[in-house]
Amino acid sequence: MVKTKATVTSENATASENAVASENSTASVNAVKLRELIDALQRIAPLGIAESWDNVGLLVGDPASSIGKVMTCLTLNDGVLSEAIDRKIGLVVSHHPIPFRPLTRITTEDPTGRILWRAMQHSIAIYSPHTAWDNAHEGINRQLAGLLQLGNLRPLVPLMHSENSQRGNSQTGKVNQGTSLDAPMERELGCGVIGEFAKPVRIDDLVERLGAGIRGMSVRCTDNGERLVNRIGIVCGSGGSMLGKAAGERCDLFLTGEATYHQCLEADARGVAMLMIGHFASEAFSMRKLAELLAHAFPQIEVGASESESSIF
Repeated sequence: MVKTKATVTSENATASENAVASENSTASVNAVKLRELIDALQRIAPLGIAESWDNVGLLVGDPASSIGKVMTCLTLNDGVLSEAIDRKIGLVVSHHPIPFRPLTRITTEDPTGRILWRAMQHSIAIYSPHTAWDNAHEGINRQLAGLLQLGNLRPLVPLMHSENSQRGNSQTGKVNQGTSLDAPMERELGCGVIGEFAKPVRIDDLVERLGAGIRGMSVRCTDNGERLVNRIGIVCGSGGSMLGKAAGERCDLFLTGEATYHQCLEADARGVAMLMIGHFASEAFSMRKLAELLAHAFPQIEVGASESESSIF
């Protein structure tokens, strides 16, 4: 996997693009600078807790630009981008990064290039918190733990720190060299979450608890819904590769969005119930919370989650 950070920055907009930028930012007393939004996003989900392979932060845009409308989404695809254009959004906060891998060209003949080109034509900035939001204190994994009513929460893989540590690797718990993780809140975090119940709970009851806060789940489990479980491991999205960590921590159940057939076989062999609710369902619900946090920080601008986004399967 390519690990070089890919960033697209537009500094020299055309006259027509400037006109669109003015419209999208609602350049008025209510607008805020993009760099202020970036600072707030990094307080909510510090980039230092993102996975080392990830491409997080500002991916498209000018930090000095003015933003009047912000929209959060799970994935910035053609449909979600059309919604952003119609709503005259100035910043899209997309959980999944685009671009994810470094690009050698941006053209409309490529799906990623087409989305980036359209976004830049309409002066829409793009920011991705991705695994930083997965791992944050108010992020996805801890929101899932909250829905389950888990207690005694701690990271599945704690990040290890040094004076010059920055971004983590979920397989080793190590962090790459870079900016220090000095904040006490960051030092308590890592990849995924583990927690326990005061007394064992049926798997079917856990599914019911999740369903109270998540729409459109596609539930599959490698074990019987009547099984009683106590220690739970959680990694949102495509978390099947973290099964070994959950088994090593003696989890009874591992909750994720999706896993491969062979990962499910491994879970069964190791006596861990693998509960999968769908990649989209395991993450998309959290983008409403992120929009609420931004709206609270910037009451003078318009912030909301995508209204059109849905799972494609």
